Amino acid sequence: MSSGRPAPTSRHARREAERRADRAPRATSARRRSPLLWLTGGGLAAGLVLVAILFLADRPAEGLALVPPADATPVEITDGRALGSTGAPVTLDAYEDFQCPACGLYSRATEPRLIREYVTGDRLRIVFHDFAFIGAESLAAAGAARAADAQGAFWPYHDWLFANQSGENRGGFRRAVLVEIARRIGLDVARFERDLDAPATAAAVRVETRAASSVPVNSTPTLVVNGKRVESNAWETIVAAIDAASPPAPSASASP
Repeated sequence: MSSGRPAPTSRHARREAERRADRAPRATSARRRSPLLWLTGGGLAAGLVLVAILFLADRPAEGLALVPPADATPVEITDGRALGSTGAPVTLDAYEDFQCPACGLYSRATEPRLIREYVTGDRLRIVFHDFAFIGAESLAAAGAARAADAQGAFWPYHDWLFANQSGENRGGFRRAVLVEIARRIGLDVARFERDLDAPATAAAVRVETRAASSVPVNSTPTLVVNGKRVESNAWETIVAAIDAASPPAPSASASP
């Protein structure tokens, strides 16, 4: 006897058809929101961030906040790695490391004052010497300054290095920065890089650093006035040593 309900086979077929119809849109929706898809997108984003970080870390130094020296050495008094007249009665030999903070202070503040008050009056000649002992970037910076000297620009390069100290052996004087400084002061960059890479350049820095031990130099900056080591880098002490080596000429007395 019939119950009025569809045969089991027909009901099963309808349910199967309904399930198929209902499953299709859900599958589409699930693909949009798939956790795997989100993870893939997140991984892609993370990868892009990593690429950006690596790019910025290795970016050219043009994008870095390098600053020009505030008190640049006058080019008219430069003579290779020395300043002032060869006929000056007093010579100040300065032994420095470009990464040394105390050397930076001396070179940015004390040295410009010595130039104004003594070098330009032909009373003092200043000679720079390498004592590159802090680390690899000290050797690299000293070599770069010598490469600049090969193009007659030791002192401009010297000033830029000391104006841009940023810690010791932290990448502040990595190659990109050294090359960028050369570009900013107008050097032939290709020639600069050849001179920087020449084995003789680093060898000269090492030889001069070793030779300083006979002074003796065991800290920087070490200042030597007419062969006599100055015991302090204070302005008053340096000036006293210079004046003792060559007292200023007495001023002419007024006529009676």
